Amino acid sequence: MAFTYADVAWLAEDDELGDLWCLTFVRGVSEVQALRRLGADQESIRPLTYDELIDDGLFPETVLAGRVGDWTVLIEESGWTCTEADKAQALSAGTVAVAVLRHDYASDDFVYAVDGELVTHFNPKIPQWRHGSDPDRLNDLMRQAGLDPDDVPGAGAEAPSSASGALLLAARLTGVVLTPEIVKGLLMSGVVG
Repeated sequence: MAFTYADVAWLAEDDELGDLWCLTFVRGVSEVQALRRLGADQESIRPLTYDELIDDGLFPETVLAGRVGDWTVLIEESGWTCTEADKAQALSAGTVAVAVLRHDYASDDFVYAVDGELVTHFNPKIPQWRHGSDPDRLNDLMRQAGLDPDDVPGAGAEAPSSASGALLLAARLTGVVLTPEIVKGLLMSGVVG
C-alpha cells in the first residue's frame, strides 16, 4: 500500500499527541517483550489507555505498547527513550526498530536500527546530516517522504512538516499507519524511567 501524508496528518499536523512524543515500531516482538527490552519491570506492565496515561500524569515514565499486524508500536508521551542509541539497539536485537520523535522545543529524531545496530539516524528537519553504520540506506525512501537527504536546508520540496515526513517514512518502512482507534484503545503499558 502506498501511504501518503493524509494517512499520518492526524498525528503530525493535528497535534493529536501534542508537541512532544515518540512512536517506535518493533517488528516481531510482543508488547510485553518490547516493554521489557526498554527496561520495564514485569510487575509494572499492565493494560492502560492513552487517556488514563494523560489523566493520571503517568508520562513520560510509562510507555504504552500496542500491536498492529507483525509490529509492536511503542507510544511515549513527552519522552524519547526509544531514540537513545542503547535503547534502539536493545529494541532491534534480532529484528528491526523504527522510531520517530517529535520535539517542537528541541530536535526531532528518526532512528532506523537493525539487529542491534544503529543503521540510520537523523533529524528530519535536517535530513542531509545523517549518521549510523549505513546512513544512506534509506535515501530513496527519504526522498519519497519529502525528506531529501541531498537538499540544502530550506531548498526543494518539503513534507508539510518534518514530523509528517518522518511518520510517512516510518509507515513506508513498516507498512503500519496508526489510527485514532489504536492510539485511544486499550494498550499495554510499562514503567521504563
